[in-house]
Amino acid sequence: MIKAILTLLFLLGSFTAFAQNRVLIVGDSWAQLQIDNNTHMQVFSDNGFANIGIDPVSDSTSDNGKEAADWAMPDQLQIIANAIAANPDIDTVQVTLGGNDFLNAWDANMTMMEQDALQQQILVNLTTIVDFILAQDSNIEVILSFYDYPNFVDTISGVAGIFCNNLFTDMAQPSVVELNTASRAFELAYTQIATNNPRVYHVSHFGLMQSFFGFPAEGILPGDIMPPGDISRPSPLEAMRDFGFGIRDCFHLSPEGYGFLVQNAFDGYFLGRFDTIFKAGFESF
Repeated sequence: MIKAILTLLFLLGSFTAFAQNRVLIVGDSWAQLQIDNNTHMQVFSDNGFANIGIDPVSDSTSDNGKEAADWAMPDQLQIIANAIAANPDIDTVQVTLGGNDFLNAWDANMTMMEQDALQQQILVNLTTIVDFILAQDSNIEVILSFYDYPNFVDTISGVAGIFCNNLFTDMAQPSVVELNTASRAFELAYTQIATNNPRVYHVSHFGLMQSFFGFPAEGILPGDIMPPGDISRPSPLEAMRDFGFGIRDCFHLSPEGYGFLVQNAFDGYFLGRFDTIFKAGFESF
């Protein structure tokens, strides 16, 4: 019995020793916060894949405020290439970009032609980034993991809401429906990248926060609303990043919120990527 336990401990130790940092994250503040919160590592571990890690150089390929337009520049693409070259274990790259491009340029007064032009420009930049990543190694796959609804309803009042209110004003104070509808339309445009390439995958997160948190004060419990959610509602305030002193973020999620989001990405993509038995069974259908 003791011998069996020692053997098991040895195997577990060996298993941990051969842990691979297979995932690189490229993106903006949403990506950076997932890294800072150690979200992927926690989700992978909770689902039985503690041997899969996030490459620590993801800190160099994710940055607050970055747009897809930034990462599409040659010098920034080279940073991504250097990160992949430094670790041959990387075979999966999560791309979380486009949110800042949207927030910084879109407003509720845009004509359909102007909105289409902005969508197309972001799509071109994302495609440049994804194609560059795929060209680094034929074994690499890309997962496009984007955003959930913001909350510009409960976060824009008082001194605490100055930043969010300014951003809301810059967008010409859209209604919740206008903003959510535009957000979903932009994501739909970006999914063309996954549709057109068998090595690119997309998992949508819209409505996740509404589903997991609900709106209990209104009698709407977790699970009552299912993704893609109710476009007439923002993400619940409880899902948004808490700075303390009654200050909540209008766009970024709490650590718990990002946990739900990465779990959704795991269920929709990472499980099939990591579990070769599961993937073989799935592909047989």
